[in-house]
Order: sequence, then structure tokens, then C-alpha cells
Amino acid sequence: MTEVMEQLEGLREVVALVEGRVPDDAVERARGVLERSSRRLAAGPQTVVALAGATGSGKSSLFNAVTETRLAEQGLRRPTTSTTLAASFAATNNELLDLLQVKRRHEAAPPLPGMKDLVLLDLPDHDSTTAAHREEVDRLVDVVDQFVWVLDPQKYADAALHHRYLRPLAEHRDVITVVLNQADRLTPAELDQCLAHIRRLLTDDGLAGVPLITTSAVTGLGIDELRGHVMKVAEGKRAASARLAADATVAAETLGEHVGAARGRGSGQRVADELTGRLCAAAGVPVVVDAVRDTVRHRGVLATGWPVFKWLARFRPDPLKRLGLGRRAELEAPGVRRSSLPARSASAHSQLTSAMRAVTADLSDGMPPPWREAVARAVRSATPGLADRLDRAIVETELPTERTPAWWTGVRVIQWILMAAVVFGLIGLTINALLAYLGLGALPIVPIGPEDGLQIPLPTVLVIGGLAVGLLLSVASRLFTRVAANRAARQARKRLEDAVAAVAIEHVLAPAEAEVSRHDAARAALDRLR
Repeated sequence: MTEVMEQLEGLREVVALVEGRVPDDAVERARGVLERSSRRLAAGPQTVVALAGATGSGKSSLFNAVTETRLAEQGLRRPTTSTTLAASFAATNNELLDLLQVKRRHEAAPPLPGMKDLVLLDLPDHDSTTAAHREEVDRLVDVVDQFVWVLDPQKYADAALHHRYLRPLAEHRDVITVVLNQADRLTPAELDQCLAHIRRLLTDDGLAGVPLITTSAVTGLGIDELRGHVMKVAEGKRAASARLAADATVAAETLGEHVGAARGRGSGQRVADELTGRLCAAAGVPVVVDAVRDTVRHRGVLATGWPVFKWLARFRPDPLKRLGLGRRAELEAPGVRRSSLPARSASAHSQLTSAMRAVTADLSDGMPPPWREAVARAVRSATPGLADRLDRAIVETELPTERTPAWWTGVRVIQWILMAAVVFGLIGLTINALLAYLGLGALPIVPIGPEDGLQIPLPTVLVIGGLAVGLLLSVASRLFTRVAANRAARQARKRLEDAVAAVAIEHVLAPAEAEVSRHDAARAALDRLR
């Protein structure tokens, strides 16, 4: 009983996982099994064995012979069983018979002590011309614990019996017994031939090895064997569990057809990386990275360039500021949280759509169509507003352009010192030129150079030296600034990719992976049930 409870709990887990992902009728059938099983387990451990057969198979006579009663006698005007008859060999379990919807109830003394926990049913004929009789058989076939299919020598090969009842119950082989009744009508040779043919038919039905008993209600042949068989079934108290386990197995296999086989999971990191790359392209990350590189160069020129010419760079707008990015843009425009990136362009929209299709295909590869559609729905649900989330992630990312390198400040100071030297030198040269023009004596100058060699006045040295060193320092600073710009671009790319990856994981991959995990959990639960 513990095993069947675990199996039913496993089926309940599967139903919860596959709901909305497999056809509703399969889920409803599984739910019906769970509901019926709960009620059957609550009804007690008694075993319900049903005698089923075609018109004229003698199952009612067999019922009387097994029960040692005349309960199933109908009289000449009612030659067939019209409604199900129940014989209980202990106090009637009304809850159980209510569950089976059996109204004709009788109590009888058990022919064998081991039959006291047995309820024997005599079903209507499954080939009756009355639709209500056939419907009664079909209903009880779905709920009784053990079947005894009563065959007769004339109609044992009836296609309707095998195709409508026996073959569909192949998964319930543990709860099926087959009886060849009216054996007294056959010679021993005919009986052997008939039994061999029945076994071949049962093998074709997927029921090889089920018990096959030969009986005759007229001569009593096989009655004790059949009675002992049903007594053993009742004493084992496993018929109900076996039936419920078989029902759960069939329901699980039906659901499993819509879940599909277990999938070999690819690299989740690969999917995340590919999605991040596509979303980065859609969000304009390469544009921002280039802007960071250009901004560092631009600001480096402003900070370290030769003062004579660097003022020209001020006429060029700051690349990041032009995109509405960077802390400076935030300080200048408080509350603005959108960039000026072309996120709404047709190209960006196409890249975004392509990214969504690609992640759907990657994650749902190998899934049945309903599950692929579930993954696609999860991905589509993230698409509205995704462009805004990506833009917000880029705007809120701290880019490596907010801090001014210390060496920039040092170079700026040196450039201004050199510029001051040039200015002082020009002033000295200008004053001396004016004094010479007016015929006045020149200001004393400090010659620079060896006494017996070329000596250059100090103002000239200041002018030429200041200009030369300033230009060289400016060129060197540009080279170092280019290196710094490339490093800042790499850092910016990493930070932006991390920000985009966070959006991708939270809003796209997480919902889609939840569907994938749900499918994998359903497949694992089905495998455990197997």
C-alpha cells in the first residue's frame, strides 16, 4: 500500500507540473485516476472481483457456482444480467459499493474462510444490445480491482472483446484472469486446441502469462480452482493496490507521451552568453563602448593637451554627454533616466526579436510542441518593456570616465608652467625689442650656454624650450591617453555586458528556464514512476 501511495503522489506531482502544457483530456484522465484512487483507498481493503463476459458465456451460472448461491438466477423471461449484482462475504461495505455505484447488494456466507474480504460482482453482458448494459460494463472496467473475463467456446475469439476490452488493458495484466467456461461442451482434444488458441490471442493482446482457468458450471470443473484463485487474490489484499498502481502507470504513460524523452541539456552559460551578446548589440553597447573610448581621449586632450591648441577641442561635444550618459549628464539634467541611444531603431528592434527567437530555440530544443510554445510564451512575456530595461541598465551603469587620472592633473600643471615660461620669455624679448627700437639700453639678459660656445638668451630659451617641451609632452600624453582610453573601453564593455546579462537573466532567461526546469522535473517524476 505504501508503494501505491508513493506512486499516486508521484502522479499528482506530474499532473501539477504538466498542467497547461499537455492536452486537457490527458490531465483530466490523470486527475480522475487520483480522485478515484483516493476514494477507493478510503473505502477499505476489501477486494472487488468482477465477472465479465458476453451473452451466453455462462458467467451468471459461474457466479452462482463460485458463491454457492442462486443470487444470479434470472428466470426464463430475463435470460441476461441487466444490472450489476454484488455478493459480499462479510458485512456490506456500503461506502465501497456506493463508489462503484452498485445498487443490487447481497450478503452471503463465504464458501472458504479466506473469501470474507471479497466482493464478487456479476456484470451485465459486454455485448448486450442494450446500450445501458454496455455502458455499465465500460464504467466498472475502469474501477474494479480484479477482472475475471469469462469466455465460451463459441465466442472466445470475438474481435470486439479483444480490441475493446482485453487489448486496452494490457497495462493491467496483473489484475486480469481469463476463464474458459462451458468446457463440458468440448472433447479433451478440442479443449486443448481451444486453450492454445486463446493463449495465442492473449499474447497478441499483450496479456501473455495471465491466469487461464478452465471451468464448467454444469460439471463443477475448475470451480474450486477459480474459487481458490479469487480467495488468494482477496487474502493478499493487493488487488486494489495493483489496480490503482496500473491506473497510475497508464495515466503517467499517457502524460509522458506529451512530455517527451529526457533531453540532453546544453550549456546554460553558453545560452546566457549568446543572449547577452545579442541584447548588447540591440541595446547599443558597442556604441557606448566607442563613446567611452572617444570620451577618454577627448577629456584627455582637454586635460593634457598643449594649451595653445587644446581650446579647439572644446568645440567638439563630449561623446558620452551627447548620448545622455555619464555622471556629468545626470548632474546637468537631474531625473533624466533615458539615454539618447538609437534603441528604437528598426535595426535594434530586429536584433531584439532575433535574440528572443534564438533563446527560445536554444532552450526548447528537443521539447514537444506544447512545451516549446510554453517557453516561447515565457520569452514573449519579457519582450514588452525589454528595450526600456536595457536602456535603463546602460544609463545606471557607472562608466570608467567619472574619475580624472592623477597624471592628467600633473601634466596640466606642467603644461601651464611651460606656457608661463613661454609667456615670460616672449615678454622679455618684446621688451628688449621695444627698448632697442627706442634707442634705449636693453634689459640685462642671462645667457645660457658655455662661455666659449653658443650662448642663448634666457627669454629665447624659455620660449623655444617651453614650446618644444609642451609639444612633446602633448604628443606623449596623447599616446598614454589612447592606452587609457582603450583600457576604459574594455572596462566599460565588461560593466555594460554584466548589466545587460543581469537584465537577460532576470527578465528573459529566468522565466524561460523555469519552463525548461518544469519540463525536466516532469520528465524526472515520470521516470521515477516508471
